[in-house]
Amino acid sequence: MSFSQERREELRINLEAAQQAVKSASEDFSQVRDPQSPLPRLTVVTKFFPSSDVEALYSLGVRHVGENRDQEASAKATELAEITDAQDPLQWSYIGQLQTNKAKSVVKYAAEVHSIDRISLAQALAKAYSLQVTRWESEEAPAPFAAVRGGLKCLVQVSLEDHDRSTAGHAAEGKRGGAKLDDLLKIADMLNSSAGLECSGVMAVAPLGMNPDAAFEKLYNISQKLREHHPSAQEISAGMSGDLEAAIRWGSTNVRIGSKIMGARPTA
Repeated sequence: MSFSQERREELRINLEAAQQAVKSASEDFSQVRDPQSPLPRLTVVTKFFPSSDVEALYSLGVRHVGENRDQEASAKATELAEITDAQDPLQWSYIGQLQTNKAKSVVKYAAEVHSIDRISLAQALAKAYSLQVTRWESEEAPAPFAAVRGGLKCLVQVSLEDHDRSTAGHAAEGKRGGAKLDDLLKIADMLNSSAGLECSGVMAVAPLGMNPDAAFEKLYNISQKLREHHPSAQEISAGMSGDLEAAIRWGSTNVRIGSKIMGARPTA
């Protein structure tokens, strides 16, 4: 055990508060939710925090964590795989902007990738995943985490900016990353035609300065359009510490919460 009991208790209190916030928000049926809607999944965003914090979260029942830097995520996944139950593992979601040259690393440990915003990235992930599976089957490398769990779940990150210009591959200053709507179906088609990959839905971050309800209503409508072509793409990854209530009102199936649980980012 590498975490202190004091830190575990701090995380426990924050986690329970976040879980209650998600539960309370889920009881708002003013928009697209109804009493039969499932509770959104809570993914704890652990970027910048040490592996010991993730270990403490695991001891508290957390199984879904999110990271946005491959080097950090890969190191944590490798370290924690040795001390967590292989039958009940941590499931890592990659949620940050991803360069195509990092695809080979990400497919080794990720259960999900939430930030696929361009065709070239979908192609890179498909190629990297296929290569890793081939190496595993040849007993040259470990299995990709997702290979024994039904495949790599992929979400298309879409731009909610009020213009048509894509910020795919890079977040412009003051902007959020994401594919433009014209590319959404092309990316989804690419993912679903790739062995071992599945387009599970959409992800977005509310644009800075935009009303969260307006942003997530737009995302919900985009999700509905995607489902017309890919009915299994049911996931909506939306909502963070500051806007989870609006996201859940508009159908989020997965909220990504960091500071509300983890606290202030550690200083160097």
